[in-house]
Amino acid sequence: MKIVKDKNFYKMLFSICVPIALQNIITQATNIADTLMLGAADQSGILLSASSLANNPFFILSLVCFGLASGSSILSAQYWGKNDLKAIRTIISMVVKLGTFIGLLFAVAVIAFPQTVMGIFSNNDAIIDAGSQYLRIIGFAYVFFAFGNTLLCALRGVQIVKISVFVNLSSLVTNVFLNWVLIFGNLGAPMLGIRGAAIATLIARLVEFIVTIIYVFCIDKKLALRFSHMTKFSRLLAKDLVRYSTPVVINEVMWAIAISMQAAILGHVTYSTGDPVASNTIATVIYQLASVVIFGVANAAAVVVGKAIGENQSNIALERAHTLKIISLFMGLLTFAVILLLRPLILSFYDLPQETILLTHDMIFVTAVASIFVSISSVSIVGILRGAGDTRFCLIIELALLWGVAIPSSLVAVYFSLPVPVVLAFMKTDELLKSITCLIRLHGKRWLNCVTRDKLDIN
Repeated sequence: MKIVKDKNFYKMLFSICVPIALQNIITQATNIADTLMLGAADQSGILLSASSLANNPFFILSLVCFGLASGSSILSAQYWGKNDLKAIRTIISMVVKLGTFIGLLFAVAVIAFPQTVMGIFSNNDAIIDAGSQYLRIIGFAYVFFAFGNTLLCALRGVQIVKISVFVNLSSLVTNVFLNWVLIFGNLGAPMLGIRGAAIATLIARLVEFIVTIIYVFCIDKKLALRFSHMTKFSRLLAKDLVRYSTPVVINEVMWAIAISMQAAILGHVTYSTGDPVASNTIATVIYQLASVVIFGVANAAAVVVGKAIGENQSNIALERAHTLKIISLFMGLLTFAVILLLRPLILSFYDLPQETILLTHDMIFVTAVASIFVSISSVSIVGILRGAGDTRFCLIIELALLWGVAIPSSLVAVYFSLPVPVVLAFMKTDELLKSITCLIRLHGKRWLNCVTRDKLDIN
């Protein structure tokens, strides 16, 4: 198989990847600011651990929204190849309404039962109490986030991505400024600690929502989406959305639950001299910051592959997939190097016990190694295979390797009191196995699927 030489392919990939990568950088900068400020406000690490664990429900919600939007983008990208805007508007309408409803359910759960939710992730009373204060406030942001984020992610399927950068930049500025004011009590405000961080995030999510609504419904001319389009429905498209989105949503939800379970496993480790939760939080932030391009390319891959299939150009889709596999390997190696280079710089910002710093140093190395395989598996699953409608295969290998290998092996590692970095390594074993499995799958043509229809019943 040949590598793509057409410059238009790389221009399209670049135009989608860069805004998404910038969006992710801004998002991670916001997360880093939160952890730095909470770490500075409480050197015991309790507030840092509490906010980290309290954000697990939001993490699950964000992945549900991402899963819904990604599933819709499978259809949107291929209908984009056919230039069928009416179908795309209907798909977006259905998925945004569903995402908002799910956000409402999450909000009710964390606001009404915060201590129960926190008890899932920790057995430390101080962490549970602090995390519950955070959830009672941040829960109100879930509905705004679910509507706005699902909408923005769904628009990626039609290459509307630049607005996401501005939305997240406005959130970063709002969140960091209000964190500084409310966590530490600056400018005459009360010193609210973790509650201040929650209020700042709530306001930032509201700003995101307002900016998104104004741009999408009042400014954008490409899709020209209007509020009246949000009432559109099609039984046939709904059927296709269920068929292709359900595996993606289940995939993302089960992956999110597994990541939350891994956080809970680390939260219940009692034999470590350093704080595993705080160390994992810092290692994860460094990884997410260093790997923004990976997920930018992964999301772009779904669009460029899906669009080629929608245009009925399967040979071009195959060439693009082959090229993306090579790109993913180089990105993984680059991410590995960047994480190790960032390690001493990021660690110097945290004022935590020396035992926790040493533990974080080792956990960052494990994360760096895993990033090589995360790159290959993410571009293959989130990008190429989903863009081609091969969502059922993605679901099967994700569930089998994550829940059948990674989770059980990490539980065994904790049972035998193995060092925390070793436990983390077992948690990442699925990425290596997924990479190998995906490369085998992409060797043939069975993963290519055209998911569009010629006649629809939109009303």
